[in-house]
Amino acid sequence: GSGPWLLAFMLTAIILMTVCGNMLLIAVVFAHRSLRCTSNCFLVSLFLSDLMVAVVVMPPAMLNVLCGAWVLWPAFCPVWLCFDVMCCSASILNLCVISLDRYLFIISPLRYKQRMTPLRALLLVGAAWGLAALASFLPIKMKWHSLGHGRGLSFQCRLGVTLPFALVASVLTFFLPSSAICFTYCRILLAARRQAKRVAALSHPPHPHPSPGEPFRPPSPGPSVNSERRLAHRQGRRALKASLTLGVLLGLFFSAWLPFFITNMAQAVCECVPVALFDAITWLGYCNSTMNPIIYPLFMRDFKRALARLLPCCSSQLPRRPS
Repeated sequence: GSGPWLLAFMLTAIILMTVCGNMLLIAVVFAHRSLRCTSNCFLVSLFLSDLMVAVVVMPPAMLNVLCGAWVLWPAFCPVWLCFDVMCCSASILNLCVISLDRYLFIISPLRYKQRMTPLRALLLVGAAWGLAALASFLPIKMKWHSLGHGRGLSFQCRLGVTLPFALVASVLTFFLPSSAICFTYCRILLAARRQAKRVAALSHPPHPHPSPGEPFRPPSPGPSVNSERRLAHRQGRRALKASLTLGVLLGLFFSAWLPFFITNMAQAVCECVPVALFDAITWLGYCNSTMNPIIYPLFMRDFKRALARLLPCCSSQLPRRPS
């Protein structure tokens, strides 16, 4: 029937979209000097981890689904499983680092450059990748769990995790980063509300009461007041946009990865999850790497402008600046 062909087409489309989207955004950052800043170092790390998911992890996973067995070289199975766990964990941890970076920028924009130096940014990126590698290569190389079952054409390259490993890995690579992301997102929302109140207060300053018999004359704002209003309004809009971006990313992130980690722990307990269901939930997690390079350009003006210069088809979607 047409079922396998349709599935192959869908999975291939997901892989191509993930590769093209992440490669394009990495190229945009390196091609435009205005985007080569400390903050975007974390984005490049995220796009790189998502690109590795698409190039290294997804194609063998697609063959696994379509063929129903591991058809590649058997010795490549543990290597692929290591990269599967590492790349997906790195993508999740990079999202955590990005949320922490945005939190520092929103709560203290004037001191952000002093706090987030290029060296500290590289250390954070290195820590994210180091933890991801530690959670993947070490347990698999130490053979803390089984790596598959069957022989010949029926060999299945699947990670049979034990419950202790499933709990530790899930806490380190998902639940702790998720808690940090939720914390920073809530703090950014509170900062956005404070900025909105500040804008409202500056837009409607209290008028002094006139003396009896004197006509009421509203005071005209001075240049310093007007500049302060513009600054507060700009900061408020920036905080609101940052919170909206993080909100969309947070929703997609939990929708993609929470089912996988719950199912993974359930599989470690009872080994009762059907293979087809586990594969579908795993690909749902992979799709988070497809959505990340789509979400960021939608909400970040600098990326929109850079993409418009690179791709003429995107320039018509940008608002024209008044001359």
